[in-house]
Amino acid sequence: MIEKLDIAVFQVKTESTLSDRKSFLRVQNVTRSVLGHYVYLEVGSHLGGSLFPHLIDPACEAAISVDPRPPAQPDERSQVFHYPENSAARMIAGLSDWLPPAAMAKLTTIDSDVSDLRPDAVDFKATLALIDGEHTNRACFSDFVGVLPLMNPDCIISFHDANLIADAIVNAERFLDHLGITYETVFLPDTVAVVGLGSVASAVRDQLQPHALDRETYLERSQRQLWSHITEVHSPKIHAEIGRLRSDNSKLIEEIECIRKASLDAQTHLAAIISSTTWRTSAPIRTVVDRIKRRLAP
Repeated sequence: MIEKLDIAVFQVKTESTLSDRKSFLRVQNVTRSVLGHYVYLEVGSHLGGSLFPHLIDPACEAAISVDPRPPAQPDERSQVFHYPENSAARMIAGLSDWLPPAAMAKLTTIDSDVSDLRPDAVDFKATLALIDGEHTNRACFSDFVGVLPLMNPDCIISFHDANLIADAIVNAERFLDHLGITYETVFLPDTVAVVGLGSVASAVRDQLQPHALDRETYLERSQRQLWSHITEVHSPKIHAEIGRLRSDNSKLIEEIECIRKASLDAQTHLAAIISSTTWRTSAPIRTVVDRIKRRLAP
């Protein structure tokens, strides 16, 4: 089923599209063809859906799940996603319903952020990794930096939901440039990015590029869709704020109109006083009083 890209091999729930699952299997097949046996490392496992094909694969010698198991985590789409009862015990129980003890014996779970792990925290250096933890650019880049010391120099590191964390992937490429590590990156349908490092880079390019999406088009579209989603999320708040500002503006206009009307009334009243007979006849007296005031002023 793995070799035939039969996505029915995914027996445990996974939050990925059908095309994503086929892409996962393509990456798994490239790893098997180039490296033979491999060690799989996964950051962010939740229910274990993406672990399943590796646990059942005889070519996979060991599988390591690293997940701090947060009850909720932010997302680059400006939302918070909740994961009730998120525990390794729950994942293991779900996987055990489908897998024999020999397959489950390959699994090691670490309830930690991968950036907190020492290089000797795992028994074997991994040759295939999937980063699928918190989908923010900052967290994803941190996961990539944390994963590197746990990997064999010749390896494959893939990312799920690449459309959300495209900036982190580009930053990861710049980091590899800085380290002087040879690599090749491809973007597979729907949201899987694959980076081949060292001697595996050419295999990723040659075997996966024919199935890949155009890089620049993918990155541009992903950014546009992300902005659109953020706008949609915040749209109710934006409309509410616009409504409040319009209400405040209407009140301000009413206050200005009242002040203007009061000013006109005062000017009319003053004009009436000045034009009155009493005002004119009392002018000499007011002049004398003003002179006296000026003389007596200190």
